[in-house]
Amino acid sequence: MIIGIFQVGKVPDELIEVYGSYAEMFVALLSDKESTFEFRIYEACDGEFPQDINECDGWIITGSKNGVYEELSWISILGCLIVDIYRAKQPLVGICFGHQIIAQSLGGVVEKSNKGWGIGLDTYSLDNKADWMGDISDEITLNIIHQDQVVKPPGGAIVYASSDFCENAGFYINNNILTIQGHPEFLVEFTAKILALRSALTIPKKVVEPALFQLNQEGGSVGRQDFGVMINQFFRSNLTD
Repeated sequence: MIIGIFQVGKVPDELIEVYGSYAEMFVALLSDKESTFEFRIYEACDGEFPQDINECDGWIITGSKNGVYEELSWISILGCLIVDIYRAKQPLVGICFGHQIIAQSLGGVVEKSNKGWGIGLDTYSLDNKADWMGDISDEITLNIIHQDQVVKPPGGAIVYASSDFCENAGFYINNNILTIQGHPEFLVEFTAKILALRSALTIPKKVVEPALFQLNQEGGSVGRQDFGVMINQFFRSNLTD
């Protein structure tokens, strides 16, 4: 199975040599001894897109510093491709920005939340689970960095992940769309380092400091591996449909 990754954000130069690009983080998360996936990376934020959606069997959209409502040509192109992928019933995973742009492209609403920044870690309650979600627990903690939220899911979406901070944190549609607001591809230490870089530049320092304390207390990889297993199961379920 060939999975195309729409890379819509750039890892800071100070961190990329150690942690890799966002797309490479997904390759690492989804690759194991039993994996039969191949990956193709498209630098979507630089205008690189497939000529045809059949170049790949499934798709992932990464996180981005941009908002889905920004009037950028690559965001518009990606939105059209999302509709094409959905209509073709190809499996599509959206993470953070990816979660939001899938929602917006399919008729949902995304806004800058009046709750402010969500950074550090968030624990989601998981409900309304699909069969392919397997035995994932009823709660999962993931790294988060976002202000925007899906305030109205698209028609037909089943919300399966929510928290006090983010009501519509993850949804699926017809077993071929899967989204999550959090970052299963991030290591806790990567989140801490990127927040330290952004402190006082794009995110207020008074917001960053308690998040860094939380991350340093937590350590480890939180629920990233469990969610990675679920993404694997999601793609594999589409191979047998």
